[in-house]
Amino acid sequence: MQQSIAFIGVGNMAGAIIRGLIETGYPADQITGTARNDEKRAAFAQELGIHMTHDNAAAVSDADVVVLCVKPAQMAEVIAGFKPMVSSDQVYISVAAGLGLDSLADWLGDVAIVRSMPNTPSQLGSGMTGLIANDKVSDAHKDWVTELFASVGDSLWVDDEKQMHTVTALSGSAPAYFFRFLEAMIKSGQAQGLDEASCRKLASYTMLGAARMVTETPENIAQLRKNITSPNGTTEQALLSFEGSDIDKIVDQAMQACITRSNEMATLFASTTEKKDS
Repeated sequence: MQQSIAFIGVGNMAGAIIRGLIETGYPADQITGTARNDEKRAAFAQELGIHMTHDNAAAVSDADVVVLCVKPAQMAEVIAGFKPMVSSDQVYISVAAGLGLDSLADWLGDVAIVRSMPNTPSQLGSGMTGLIANDKVSDAHKDWVTELFASVGDSLWVDDEKQMHTVTALSGSAPAYFFRFLEAMIKSGQAQGLDEASCRKLASYTMLGAARMVTETPENIAQLRKNITSPNGTTEQALLSFEGSDIDKIVDQAMQACITRSNEMATLFASTTEKKDS
């Protein structure tokens, strides 16, 4: 029997997950979504064939699994609105950045909670999601959650919640790093006289192919780099330029800045109880 799922606060990420579920055969009649906006509810109901409502409490009361997709600053208020409907046999999955398991437990109570960090390529079924669970989440729950996120890409479980900050830097925020790198490549290509569309196609498809080589071949990344770096060749000169700018330091500083802000957000959005304990 399929689990009934409620998505609280359907937007881009929830929509991506729901589409992925339906495309992989999950029955639409087992999915309920909530949204405050009348037009949004109608649009998702028509597109996806799921039940949409404005009533969070009603959606939660009928669900085996509840996916919390509201903004971090709104989470406490939203949970308070449906708290009487929370049941100990439910599983709650949060996709809100920066909200820790302890804060979620303070608001939800003694229930199974999974914290997730998906990224935007999930909208195309190519996402990567970091996951961590509290001690109420069983192995069977974890298997089910893994299958849920398999509908929009892949996932990785971590054991220490502090590692979720690193997950944010490595995958949650990382698509923007690659977009920025592509922007720089395209700008340089245009400066050399090639039109923007051609630069975009050449650079983006090359990035896509490189990513596939990393994920689909057994060779380590350093060897893949060496395979196309001939002595005194063009690739070597480009790489030497990167090294001259200390690319490792640049990337590490960017990652650390992301991790620092992730920690700050965790403190900012933490429950009152968690703030007292920290």
